[in-house]
Amino acid sequence: MYALLEEAVENVKKVMVYESESEVYVFLYDTQEDKTSVADLWFEMLDEAVDHCNQEFNVIQAQWLVINDPKEGEDHEIIH
Repeated sequence: MYALLEEAVENVKKVMVYESESEVYVFLYDTQEDKTSVADLWFEMLDEAVDHCNQEFNVIQAQWLVINDPKEGEDHEIIH
């Protein structure tokens, strides 16, 4: 899932949460376009990652857009 920020926070304009089988990543973007991330964060639990986005980037529940997982071989940080 990802969220477009209404106002940039320290140059971050979009965040994406990707949950794998054993960990969760938050990808940070300096654009709202479909480009590679400029940074990423690692979390053990999905709730921790979402809470971090809510607190640090002011993302509210209604902003999250659910997307499909990437296909085999596709990059996890780009929306396909």
